[in-house]
Amino acid sequence: MNAPSIAPAAEQALERTFERAMAAAGRALGEMSGHEIHVVATEVAWTSSAQVVEAAGGAGTIVVGIYLGITGSLTGHSVLVLQPEGAHRLAGLLLEGFAEIARTDDAETPSFDDLELSALQEVGNVTVAAFLNEVGKHLDEPVSPTVPVAITDMAGAILDAILADLTMEHDEVLAARTSFINGGDTIEGAVLVLPQEESLQRLLKALGAE
Repeated sequence: MNAPSIAPAAEQALERTFERAMAAAGRALGEMSGHEIHVVATEVAWTSSAQVVEAAGGAGTIVVGIYLGITGSLTGHSVLVLQPEGAHRLAGLLLEGFAEIARTDDAETPSFDDLELSALQEVGNVTVAAFLNEVGKHLDEPVSPTVPVAITDMAGAILDAILADLTMEHDEVLAARTSFINGGDTIEGAVLVLPQEESLQRLLKALGAE
């Protein structure tokens, strides 16, 4: 399988798009939580699905994925991937009284209550929507996320389920390593965007024409 061909100008435009989007996401999360939160994309790249899974700790590693479909000018899938401990801490920034949860979980069977799941779904919604809003500025019609769904499962299973719905000739994923920073605490995650083949070409064309 071959990776999509991306011009240098499109790569730079993509990095700038993520930079602006994550800054907007941080401002929105800060307003929601009352905490100062900075969200930064430390690395943006087209990479293979296998490398994404490996970066998450391997196919059998349990992660939290906040899934959102992509509709409008572009169609496809997106997911914010977090380690369970980091997901607990991130939910704790938006909710009070969860400081001890990460220390009481069984590492093999992490659990989240309804309030935490709701908070994490909102984090995914804000983060992905910020990126889609930036991309939508270069398209004729808006791009919107679907209602977020939080999933706790093996990294390989989450990504395989998304890839199975795509009709692409490659298994490349647009991945942005993302850090949520609150004071001295940094929570690492990744925003993955998997557009349908037609939407991928439209996205690259829009970015290359910036």
